[in-house]
Amino acid sequence: MIDSLLSDENKMFRDTVRKFAEEKIIPNVKTWEKVGQYPDEYYRHLSEMGFMGLLVPEEYGGAGGSLIDLAILCEEMGRAGVSIPLTHVSACCRAILNQGTEDQKRRYLPDMASGKKIGAYCQTEPNAGSDAGNMSSFAEKKNGYYLLNGRKVFISNGKIASVFVVLAKTEKNLPKPSKGIATFIVDRDTAGVSIGKTEDLMGRHCSSLDEIIFENVKVPAENLLIPAGSKGFKEMMIEFNSERCGNASFCVGFAQGAYDRTLRYCKERVQFGKPISEFQGIRWTLAEMAIKIQAARLLIYDALTKEKKGKIIAKEASMAKKFANEMAVWVCDQAIQLHGAYGYTADYEVERYYRDVRGWSMGGGTTQVCLNRIAHEILK
Repeated sequence: MIDSLLSDENKMFRDTVRKFAEEKIIPNVKTWEKVGQYPDEYYRHLSEMGFMGLLVPEEYGGAGGSLIDLAILCEEMGRAGVSIPLTHVSACCRAILNQGTEDQKRRYLPDMASGKKIGAYCQTEPNAGSDAGNMSSFAEKKNGYYLLNGRKVFISNGKIASVFVVLAKTEKNLPKPSKGIATFIVDRDTAGVSIGKTEDLMGRHCSSLDEIIFENVKVPAENLLIPAGSKGFKEMMIEFNSERCGNASFCVGFAQGAYDRTLRYCKERVQFGKPISEFQGIRWTLAEMAIKIQAARLLIYDALTKEKKGKIIAKEASMAKKFANEMAVWVCDQAIQLHGAYGYTADYEVERYYRDVRGWSMGGGTTQVCLNRIAHEILK
């Protein structure tokens, strides 16, 4: 059914990504996990394939792909078992492309598309997660620059990024705090930018979530990406819909990878004289897993098909993310259960899929926040 929603180019791209994952990613994931840090070769491989600039038009050095291509890339990376977010592609490059000036696009997108520079999206703060309006980061307008002070936490790619897309207030004490939030492009080598604590995570051991500190950082006025105002924060959140679809696609990939391994195991594992896949209880669980994976995938492609036609997909992206997050956790949990004791060991990998996928329910908006967004859209 999904193939009917894909163009021939999309299908060719999927084949290319899957072959790439089988050759360059899957053989290395276990090693990357044990080393416990960003693998340099991962982004190098993505750059060589042109994936870092997937959504960037060719005139800025990118591949000129679509959000459907992004969903394919995220799903195949999840399926391969690598839990390194692609916010560089889905949030940072896309925000600069869609909201930036021509000067900003030409200064940043070519290096980001080539992988020379990696982007990180900086919104979350210690007291401002789902409640973005409560953020305390502030950029005071000066003569020709903004003086930025603040602290961001749980930032994907933080320690390796060279470009930060940063949300901070430029106005205080407004009736609606989110209207005072602006968005900036901040270079890593700017004085006053530093990396703080790296979180000790349950999963995602070959990537990280980091603290980014901004102390009296002088951000040039020309690096203001989206000014504060009635539409400023809303425009950034519209761009964030692509991130939610990317998150959901990663979760579908994790679930598919765990399911593939479980299906194979159930066909091979013999108990009571026959493969356990012949027992009705096992068969029903496998069927439920397959149904849920396909349902999540269809929600994602429904959202992206509408986006391609110019529709704002706040509701659809939230539906896809909420469902895919919970589906993937359930599928990976069932994968462990069907493996029995072996599922709890590292050798069979499904325990890693579970540990990694559990964290994706928080990034890009918790499932509860997604429910609020869905309710708002259907009731307005």
